Order: sequence, then structure tokens, then C-alpha cells
Amino acid sequence: MTYSIVARDTETGEVGVATQSQAFAVGNSVPFALPGFGVIATQSMAEPMYGQVGLDLLRGGFTAHESLTALSSVDPHPERRQVAILDVDGDLAVYTGRDCVEVAGHLQGENCVALANMATAPAVWESMVHRFEGTGGSLASRLLAALHAAEEEGGDFRGRRSAAVVVVRATTTGRPWRDTVVDLRVDDAVEPVAELESLMIKLARYQDVVRAFQLAIDGDPLTADRELEQLRPQDPKTEPDQVLWRAVVAALAGREDAARAMLAELGGVHPQFVEAAQRFGRAGLIPADVVARIVPTA
Repeated sequence: MTYSIVARDTETGEVGVATQSQAFAVGNSVPFALPGFGVIATQSMAEPMYGQVGLDLLRGGFTAHESLTALSSVDPHPERRQVAILDVDGDLAVYTGRDCVEVAGHLQGENCVALANMATAPAVWESMVHRFEGTGGSLASRLLAALHAAEEEGGDFRGRRSAAVVVVRATTTGRPWRDTVVDLRVDDAVEPVAELESLMIKLARYQDVVRAFQLAIDGDPLTADRELEQLRPQDPKTEPDQVLWRAVVAALAGREDAARAMLAELGGVHPQFVEAAQRFGRAGLIPADVVARIVPTA
């Protein structure tokens, strides 16, 4: 009742999965990912065992093929399943059971596989592979391009409702929040793939500002300030947290007048974020004298 793609970026080693369905909250049941080990898509009459236990098997040293063989051997109804498993070494295993609801099938590419059931036509999964392999950019953006290709061919014949994308790193740092590159989902929407793409754009910008803020408070505000100058200005109405971080970076880089102007504008629409700047100072993240100079007076 879904179409998905799992893929690997040969340059970064990242692996990811993207999916779309007419079902509610597809991101809660189809995609599974574990940094340093691999990704799984389990769909049709989905059995979560393939995702949860499959990741445990990958972590235990099984290859993708070994994992799929082991899981299907203990499944009482493997004929109902559609599953793809990709490990970080590039081993890729895929299966479409004979009882998956038509039109159902899959196509394996060089570093990806697309699978679908209850699709309008085989062109749904075929187009996903072709679009992924013919698109540049980050792994997440290529996965989203594949979802768009599927929609152009009709996608899920019942319509569309939810979508999700997950990308993880090939190696782990022990910090899951850094090892997961993208983890976004749209549970219930008229155009879920379009909404997912919008979230992807917001996420990339958000991550850029957070990264620069962290760089600045860790001792390199000049580099952080230069990087943020390459972005469009943050909007105090819709991105108040980012305006706050941007002001802090500017202040730490010696541009206190600019920081004061940002906070003054922010105070006019979201004054609680100006208070947050003062709390940063009390927490020691910003020198107290800098805070005193950039926070506008009432």
C-alpha cells in the first residue's frame, strides 16, 4: 500500500530510505534506520519485525541478504511482505511476496532499490530508480526526487496522504543526534511529498544556523559569522530562534551594532527570545558584558 526507495551515497557512505503512501503516518511503520549499520523499508502487509529485528541483525554482523533470509524464514506469511534491506557496506537485499496487492514489484539500481505495491503501474518504481540515478546533490534530496518521480507516474493508485525520509551516517560517533542526518515525516497531508520537501529545505537552513552558533560559542565566531553572511537574513517573525542565534554570532564576531539591531527587531515580535539572550549570558554561553551591550533597553 506504499512505495519506497532505499539507497546509498557512495561518496559519503550515507544510507537512507524515503517512502510515500495513502496510508496514515507511513513514517511510523515503513522506514527503519540505524547509523553505522543500515536502513530497511518494510511494507505491503507490513511486519515491523523486519524493521526492528532486521536492524538488530545488521548490528550483530549479518549482511542485508543474511538478514532478509533469516527474517523471512520465521515469518508465517512472507508472501504478503515487501521488504528492502541495505547495509552500510552496500549489500542490498529486496523481496516482493507473491501475495502483495497489484500492481506490485521492485527494481534494483546501482546503489538503490525502489519497491511499490498498489501502484498505478510498474513505471512507479522504475521511475524512482531512474530519477535517483540521474539526480545530483545530497542523498536526501535525491531520495525526494525519486518520490516526485513516482508521483509523476501515478504513485499509490488510491492517492496520497503521508511521506517520510530518513538518512543516517555510515559510521557512528556515539551521538545519535549527529549520526542521523535527516529524519522527517508528514503524517497526514493533501500533498505529503511537497510538504516533506518544504521541511527538508527548512531543516537544511536550521542546521546551518545551529552549526554556526555552536562554532561561535566554541571559539570561532569569525568563521561562523562569515558562513551565516552567505545565507539570506533570518526572518524574526517566522524564524525567531535563528535570529537570536544569528545575533549572538554577530556579537561574538565583534559586530555588536548589527547584533543589537537584530535583537531590537526581534523584540518587537517575539520579546521572549530577547529574554533568551539574557539567559544565555547568565548561563555563561555569552560574556555578560556583551549581552549587556547588545540587548536593547526597554
